[in-house]
Amino acid sequence: MNTFRKLCALILSLCLLAAVLSPALAEETAGDEVTRSDFSLSLLMHADGFPNDGAAHYADWEAFLSKLSLEGVIDVQRFLTNVSRVYFDGGLCLNGKMTLPFVYDGYHSYRYVRADALRGDSIHFQMHNFFEFMLKGYYFMGLPTQLIALPLYPEASYYLGTSYYQPIAEAVAGEGDRTVSYAELYELCETLDLIVNDDWDYERAYFYFTCLLTDLGASDLALQKLGYLEDWLAFMDPEEKGLFITDDGVSQTYTLGNTQVFAHTRDASGERFTLCLPDSDGYELTAAYENTGAEIHGSLRITLEGAERLTLNVDVDGLPVDGALSAQGSATIAFGGECFYQPPTPVSFTYRYSRDAAALPYAMTLEVDWLHPQTQKPALTLAYQADMEQLPASTMVERVYDNQNDFFHLNESFMEEYKQLYLPTLALSAVPILMEMPAGVISDIMGFLYETGFLAFLGIE
Repeated sequence: MNTFRKLCALILSLCLLAAVLSPALAEETAGDEVTRSDFSLSLLMHADGFPNDGAAHYADWEAFLSKLSLEGVIDVQRFLTNVSRVYFDGGLCLNGKMTLPFVYDGYHSYRYVRADALRGDSIHFQMHNFFEFMLKGYYFMGLPTQLIALPLYPEASYYLGTSYYQPIAEAVAGEGDRTVSYAELYELCETLDLIVNDDWDYERAYFYFTCLLTDLGASDLALQKLGYLEDWLAFMDPEEKGLFITDDGVSQTYTLGNTQVFAHTRDASGERFTLCLPDSDGYELTAAYENTGAEIHGSLRITLEGAERLTLNVDVDGLPVDGALSAQGSATIAFGGECFYQPPTPVSFTYRYSRDAAALPYAMTLEVDWLHPQTQKPALTLAYQADMEQLPASTMVERVYDNQNDFFHLNESFMEEYKQLYLPTLALSAVPILMEMPAGVISDIMGFLYETGFLAFLGIE
């Protein structure tokens, strides 16, 4: 059953990721133009890609998932920014027929879902509370919900990335060899401290890094160090020399005190950089990145007094280059280090991508296979097809929703009210899907729900 739990968690993660993949596959557009995708997304299982371990009824799952698809039209505007808009009108299809229609409207940090299965009502989600909500599944049920949350809210990664990057980029901006004084660096550290220490309303950095690192037992340490960067600066540059930058127009090096912390090169062969950040406790974070156009290689190492505590390697090949309209390649993600009781098995994917024109409008397809680590055969395939076009900003209109109660912060009485209002209609709407479920799928789902405590939550003992 433990294996099946991991399988269900993976399937759940991939299914939920669909809400993010659709707009993510749209190209970034300038200004406020809207990118529209009329798409179909399916998750397919290949029973012969799994070992014959009896952990789940794989053949039944293969037959059942082949009947389902997510279809509809999605409009995307200013994707990933803090003023992004995403509007989806479609639903879950069964055997090619729309069965569970719904509307999804993402507006800044607000999300609304309206569906017939909810009696035509809307439910409001305030995404600032999303990570805290998803941590509950990890703490109380032992599910990887905190990791599932990260790709479902990519705006959070964008926010934190830009919050750190923009002040640093402004501080080191310039041409040729130059120096950033210690006083300027100290002021920069104070500014960056505020990302962690001065966000009492939302605690965005706290919940983000907790979701990212709590399973490794490293979230508190990371937040402590990010909240007191002046201490790190004093350790790195006790003589207060400042940051010395060399820049010949192709390569740059950044030396803080006596340590080269960053080096970057962009030339005809591609782009690459290295990063090295030691600290006073004996930890050292090193990272390397290389992009040749057709391939991307990245690595991260966290060592403690020379011993590798955490390692991460990402390798992607076969990427489209020079305006190519198709590509086929693979990707591998591998973790290691002493922080794992048993190092996780590397995760491998293969993908196939094509489009029929170099610029919008065009039709595109993307298929991503997850290779089972034991068989090295495709076990799950995420298949995406879309007709995409660019529309004027006026396409995205304002809509009014009646329910402003944040689902992630509902108290017990509100949750009970939601159950009474919506569980009957949700169950009735799910009947056509349940009728198509093979017995093995029902058995696996009920076992998963019982083991994780979802049945008790729904009042079914």
